[in-house]
Amino acid sequence: MRWPLFVIALIIGFILWDRFENDGTYTAEIERSFHEASLDMPGGWKPPVITFNRDMLKH
Repeated sequence: MRWPLFVIALIIGFILWDRFENDGTYTAEIERSFHEASLDMPGGWKPPVITFNRDMLKH
């Protein structure tokens, strides 16, 4: 149980350090990298859409 908590603490520490000391430089680069990788995927990138199934709302 200690290792997962240690890893989570490291990740949170990195995010806080990046946010306050580097103005989010590293996390912005990671987000850009994920976005570019999603563009290379077969479906491309599509914005998330929330839909409701109206049949389930009828009772």
